Amino acid sequence: MAELPTINLALYALTDVGMVRSGNEDNFLILDLSSGRSWTASEEEPSDLLTYAQGYYGSLLAVSDGMGGALAGEVASRMAVDTVRDRMLQLQAHEVYSRLPFHERLRLSIEEANILIHGESQTNPAHKGLGATFTGVATLGSQVFFGQVGDSRAYLIRGGAIIRTTKDQSLVQQLIDAGQITEEEAETHSYRNVILQALGAHGSVNVEVGCLTLCNMDTLVICSDGLSGKVHQDEIAQIVHEARDFKTACQHLINLANERGGEDNITVVIAQFSGSGLALPETPQGEPQSLARSPDTPTEINWEDGASDNQLNGQTVPVGDIVNAVEAGATQPLEAPPAQVAPFTSKVDPVTTELSRTTDPLNPRGPITAVFAPVDLNDDPNVSSLPSAKTEPFESHDTRPIHPQNSAAVPAQPPPISKAASDTEELTPGDKDPHSSQGGGRSRKGLFIAGFIALVLAGLAVGVTAHFRQQAQARADLQQAQIKIENQNQKDGRIGSLRDKIAELNKRLQASEKPSTKKKLNDMVDSLNRLSQRLDDVNKMSPDQLSEISQACDDIGKELSKIEEEVNSLLHGLLPPMETDRDPIKV
Repeated sequence: MAELPTINLALYALTDVGMVRSGNEDNFLILDLSSGRSWTASEEEPSDLLTYAQGYYGSLLAVSDGMGGALAGEVASRMAVDTVRDRMLQLQAHEVYSRLPFHERLRLSIEEANILIHGESQTNPAHKGLGATFTGVATLGSQVFFGQVGDSRAYLIRGGAIIRTTKDQSLVQQLIDAGQITEEEAETHSYRNVILQALGAHGSVNVEVGCLTLCNMDTLVICSDGLSGKVHQDEIAQIVHEARDFKTACQHLINLANERGGEDNITVVIAQFSGSGLALPETPQGEPQSLARSPDTPTEINWEDGASDNQLNGQTVPVGDIVNAVEAGATQPLEAPPAQVAPFTSKVDPVTTELSRTTDPLNPRGPITAVFAPVDLNDDPNVSSLPSAKTEPFESHDTRPIHPQNSAAVPAQPPPISKAASDTEELTPGDKDPHSSQGGGRSRKGLFIAGFIALVLAGLAVGVTAHFRQQAQARADLQQAQIKIENQNQKDGRIGSLRDKIAELNKRLQASEKPSTKKKLNDMVDSLNRLSQRLDDVNKMSPDQLSEISQACDDIGKELSKIEEEVNSLLHGLLPPMETDRDPIKV
């Protein structure tokens, strides 16, 4: 009996708080969909998930970067990975929902996480404003599907070359796509931390989904922006290839990000796929194919109705007519491998690659500072808000999913008008021109185009308004930071000069040892020590309290002037004579 084809995984995941943050708001998920075994950042490392054979239902790897500060960010990322894990297992076991395409179950699970996180943000004052990015990589047979919300990233390494398989949902990525800035300029752009989407930020979310076909020895790397903002993708590929195992590779990547500042939490997942179920790579990897949201995918999960009436998206659909779990033409999922098949443990041979840039530290990336809905900043002139005459199920460039529930808000294109109808509506009794009906058609077309242009201009106006609002806020923040720095400099200068004066007077007092002035000298030293303690209290004040700091320093300065006068009066003529190198004259 021939041995069944197998796909084996060797992987590791690691997260680190970084060098600046007090808590870790990142999380990750490793999930074997066939056995239900999982691993998240809060759990102990499971040895049985570091190498295993992929089963019939596939696998899921993900990284989530929480935001909201303090506990909120940690809660959001944990809710994201827990919800996606639970929904993926529940959907594949459901009588009806299990017949949705695999990538639609991934999309629906991420949308469910958004609903729960947004609800928590709205109902729990302690978690107000919480949100999270989410980058999930799900594999079924030889197909890999990428689900993206935010700016965590996924990379594919094949034959020593690396490509980014997800696109950041960020403002600078839109500027890159529009040709206004380069990738290098984006790394230092003032808006590099502004993302367009995050789980929980709004009531709905557009999950961008793409797919690729895996080849033997392909390696996937998923990471939060704490790593991608510090380490270039060529460096990631080189470190992964040169490390003796994936745990070492994860640690080396995190160490490098920390050496370059480590201002944010850092999380990385590395997984390699191999086995007879995967073909050998014949061509370099290409861009992932975008998968638009299927109209059969429900907007909300209704477990009870789905089980009893076989309902999807509000319509009764016979189970036999629902799309199969795997798209037509895709690699069929593999049967469970025999128990005697040994898990894959070896690694690809290291390949030395020439880095395209130096390893100088990149500009630090801070935490996420803003989230906008895509419509708020959508200034892409190539994207129309009107429905096209024909909707293709797979878009090659447009990654915006279609939401049937929102179709009522979009003006529908009028039905085609026959020539006879056009003549009846457009011709007047005085018209004699036999081509006047064509003129009427052009009038209708002109009104249609005018309406389209008006909608586009309205969208641009919203985007421009938001852009300038952000510019104004950025300038205000910069001005406040400059004022704070100036206040701090003034504070340090005043306190430093007073400390120098106290040290000088103490030195002069210690130079006198005349018994008759000892008590007076001790009283002056005590006074100087009290003034030094008052300076310590002033130093604890915020630079924003510059007027109070100046007043306190003036008062201390006046007392120091009085003490200096007393020291001058007391020590005048009492200091010992200067020593000389010559011996005294003997008589």
